[in-house]
Amino acid sequence: MAKKPLAEQVVVVTGGSAGLGRAIARLAASRGAAVVVAARGGDALDATAAELGPRAHAVQADVASLDDCHRIVEAAVDAFGRIDTFCANAMVTVYQEARELRPEELRRVLDVNFLGAVNCYWAALPKLVETGGTFAHVSSALAYRGIPLQAAYCSSKAAGRTFFESARVEHRKHGIPVDITLCLPGAINTPQFDTARQYLGKQPQPVPPIYEPEPFAEAVVHTFEHPVRELPIGWGAQKLLWGQKLSPRAGDRVLVRTGWSGQHTAEEKPVGSPDNLFEPLAGDRGARGRFSGQSRRSTAWTSLRLRRFILGAAVAGVGLATMSVTNGRAKTPVRRP
Repeated sequence: MAKKPLAEQVVVVTGGSAGLGRAIARLAASRGAAVVVAARGGDALDATAAELGPRAHAVQADVASLDDCHRIVEAAVDAFGRIDTFCANAMVTVYQEARELRPEELRRVLDVNFLGAVNCYWAALPKLVETGGTFAHVSSALAYRGIPLQAAYCSSKAAGRTFFESARVEHRKHGIPVDITLCLPGAINTPQFDTARQYLGKQPQPVPPIYEPEPFAEAVVHTFEHPVRELPIGWGAQKLLWGQKLSPRAGDRVLVRTGWSGQHTAEEKPVGSPDNLFEPLAGDRGARGRFSGQSRRSTAWTSLRLRRFILGAAVAGVGLATMSVTNGRAKTPVRRP
């Protein structure tokens, strides 16, 4: 289904006050969209709304609550009259081995990352049906591959991927005019590595190659106008998906060697440091984290992939137009002298 140009859209972004969500909201607003940002932390929300300008609206909410998700939708409709794209992006995580996870920690990660996205879908779907809009879920390449120390996060993303895979087919069966798109980012330099709960005793870090959030935001925002069923973002994400399909056992062997050391720096960080698992932390951390010195500012692989989608659509359009002209000529009677 054809989507409105971004400048004519009303976009909702959860987890929109920091990290990738902040970069998504910033980019959508810079291209003319009316943007509703939702997050738990009031300080960061206020700063985000001020940055985005007059066509932005902020809602303090926790997506783990279905009531809060309905409140986000109502606030968006009250402010701008409709919703064209709902981007479910909020997340939390815990760095801990699976056997040591506390039940309340696992439950909280699932409540935010999995059920939070589902709550957003349930709340937003009636309004998206009205506009023929898009539900965009920001997932992770780890939806396809579990890694050490991230059992809670990986399982939450895997659950979301399969839930929305089911919903996508149901939409097609029943003619529901809402696209569901899934973005699968690789490692991003965001503040989550300073705010996540960790039992490492070390500073967590993204697994290289690391990218700044802006090129990934570019890919996510692309799907608001051109929905993509599943979009791996970054070469690291693509390699992980291919490796998992070709030989998951080889992936196991690699992770035994590198799965722990690759997820933290040498910097000491006390276990029990403040984290945002259950409550937001004060302050505004912006979109980028502490790893800009080693982060890439573009992703050639994803850029080429997105251009391929656009080129394919253009070629298909030219082909259909050519067929139409050819068929028209074939039906025109030939006058003979």
